[in-house]
Amino acid sequence: MTPNDRLRHFLERQSEVVEDDQLWSLLIRYFNSQSIPLVSYHHHPPPGGGAISLDIRAEGFPEDWVCHYIGEKLFRVDPIPDFAMRTVRPFFWSEVGQLGNLVAEQKAFMRELGASGVGDGMAVQVFGPGLRNGYFGLGFGGAKRPVTPEDIGEWQMVCQMAHLRFCDLIPIAPSLDYGLSRREREVLEWIARGKSNAVIGDILDLSTHTVDAYLRRIFLKLGVSDRTTAAIKGVGSGLIQGDL
Repeated sequence: MTPNDRLRHFLERQSEVVEDDQLWSLLIRYFNSQSIPLVSYHHHPPPGGGAISLDIRAEGFPEDWVCHYIGEKLFRVDPIPDFAMRTVRPFFWSEVGQLGNLVAEQKAFMRELGASGVGDGMAVQVFGPGLRNGYFGLGFGGAKRPVTPEDIGEWQMVCQMAHLRFCDLIPIAPSLDYGLSRREREVLEWIARGKSNAVIGDILDLSTHTVDAYLRRIFLKLGVSDRTTAAIKGVGSGLIQGDL
């Protein structure tokens, strides 16, 4: 299949989806077909925030790294999305130090990223209506690899079109509480910190059986089926706020 055929196929399929999760699955299949096993997406709220919170999605990354990233709110010090918003061209993650001076926290993050085993990847900035901008991380799952200008152009177009479709599918004022109780929010916060059910039970003075029950209710209310997605959705919806 030629690049033009791939783009045409992706655009046709994305116009048919009616939910953002369907679009995300379509996007993952496309990039996996391009030998890109790791994909992340930051959908930034417009200036002033409003009812839209930062939406973070990730696929293919180690679960412990995603929970660490979400639980420790490393997106606040991750320099890659920030620098992506300052440049007009995609760049390799390993190039971020060449784009500007990093502060100590950002340097520490890059060292952690290097030690995490996720390898190198590309940062692709995307732009939407009302300054609803975003960032895609396309991870190689290993060392930096050669890519052609044609590859970069195709990936950039797919990311940009997908972001505009996300903006269309994600409402301006979504429901942010999902009906979670105070205790369910507490359990979700500790899930985002990567704690096991047994440890959460010790922290909250609950039995493991009770934590399991809370977890099942959280999954049901958030419409997810695993802990990592629950943590990511908790941050994106604003359910997890402040320092944990």
